[in-house]
Amino acid sequence: MEEVALLADIVEIRLDVMETFDLNEIIRRAPKPILATYRSKREGGKGSDDYRTRVRHLIDAMEAGVDLVDVEFSLPPEFRQEIFQYPSACGHVVSAHLVNGTPSQEKLKDIFKEMAATGADVVKIVTQAKESEDNLRVLELIPLAGNLHIKIIAFCMGPLGRISRVACHLLGGYLTFASLETGQESAPGQIPVKEMRKILGVLSS
Repeated sequence: MEEVALLADIVEIRLDVMETFDLNEIIRRAPKPILATYRSKREGGKGSDDYRTRVRHLIDAMEAGVDLVDVEFSLPPEFRQEIFQYPSACGHVVSAHLVNGTPSQEKLKDIFKEMAATGADVVKIVTQAKESEDNLRVLELIPLAGNLHIKIIAFCMGPLGRISRVACHLLGGYLTFASLETGQESAPGQIPVKEMRKILGVLSS
């Protein structure tokens, strides 16, 4: 985390890839805001715990003092609401990871509207890019969310989706994701953070 803090604004802690973790120690030593995530296998992660255990992990993270928690939209509504309604200053990112491809523009808009209706602080929609045009459909969600004053993260996974990871930030997305080093990616298509910063610096100047 100390190494990441020199390069990133937020550190994501992926609970699903840890065999054990001490959330209080992680928060105590965190030099930057923390996003706590438990990504299920269904959405491209390593997590196989049941719904109740996943909710417990995220509520424990909230109690420990993380700044944001990632709540998968695929969680049954009663479990999602338990997290959203838990008394805490922690923000909520409601996420959907469509690992089998990218739906039509109309379908993406419908998914966005359903997710925005949860009242989460940030909506995150990520799809798998199977052709270059998929990036455009997903990125078009960013101005839609902006017009509704909703914070959004929207990009594509996979080698063809790398361009959208950069464009998400440039077009006004709430944040984008990068790996610390090559070989340490937590999702396909992630760009190492040093390279991401260099690219963003060139395109933003």
